[in-house]
Amino acid sequence: MRRFWFARWVPGFLVDAIMELLHGRAGFTVCSNFKFERAGKEVEGYIIAVLLNGRQMMSLPIGKVRKRVLDAIIYAQNKLKIDVIGLGSLTTSVTDGGEWVTKQPGMNLAVTHGDTFTVAIAQQGIEKIIQEFNFVPVCSKVAVVGAYGLIGRELCVFLAQKGFRLILVESIPEKIELIKKRMVSEGLGQCILTISTDVKTISDADFVITATSHPSYLLRSVDLKKNAVIYDIAQPMNLGRAVVAQRPDIVRIDGDYVDIGGIDLKFPMGPPKGSTFACLTETAMLAMEEDKSHHVGNINKQFIETTKEWGRKYGFHHAAFTSFGKRLPVNNFENNV
Repeated sequence: MRRFWFARWVPGFLVDAIMELLHGRAGFTVCSNFKFERAGKEVEGYIIAVLLNGRQMMSLPIGKVRKRVLDAIIYAQNKLKIDVIGLGSLTTSVTDGGEWVTKQPGMNLAVTHGDTFTVAIAQQGIEKIIQEFNFVPVCSKVAVVGAYGLIGRELCVFLAQKGFRLILVESIPEKIELIKKRMVSEGLGQCILTISTDVKTISDADFVITATSHPSYLLRSVDLKKNAVIYDIAQPMNLGRAVVAQRPDIVRIDGDYVDIGGIDLKFPMGPPKGSTFACLTETAMLAMEEDKSHHVGNINKQFIETTKEWGRKYGFHHAAFTSFGKRLPVNNFENNV
């Protein structure tokens, strides 16, 4: 969520108040116009920021937030003439995984939450972390924070199928029951060590994966085991710089960054130059494949495999490991935190 250019001179609370009052065309901004070119195909894209911060997205009346998101989408469709819209960060959470958007009148474009390729790329990243840190299923405990989110639930199954013992954390009791039911239905209930609404339960985990829609930092130093590895997929991030600075023993890895070398997005979204978020990459691949279908709500397992095929076709894969955008040499993590 982009802050105003004058925020450096205006108190934060005042900037937030101004952002909350915005509406219509003033409530979002076009950050950049770029081109994705791969395998002989080229598509044009735009990055549009809804001018609300994470706390506002999750705490303001849902109707007001959705109206702001919809205004940006309708503008993109009617003025920028886009064919595919990709929801990013908390815009997915506040629109029921994008399903709400597809039901609005006047929508003539394809909508994706981008979480399918996010799962595919996360699986790549997790595989690499398991290899680099020699995590062994019978010995290593893995925590998934945000276990019943669109991304989290797929990663729980992925990890359980590898035989890892899981500590699952969700925000409300209803989601606890849903993820438990999902794991049992997959024949993987025996892989659950602990399932809780209390993030403190991750303190016994060797490897922590965050995939929540929490609007700010969630993990504390006291919650993390000595030498824990954290793969932070969440946007906004769930683990902040202050905790990493306090705990030189832990390793935090940026989750779901995709290598898009040679493509300039013309806007600093967070990932280092030459990489971007998996959800944005999925949106671009849908456009290149001329896929006009909606990809919202629950993730389709077959579509995960499809996005993996597209990733191989266009040369998109997990970016080199970084922490807050700073490169982490693969075989020497402990000296770079």
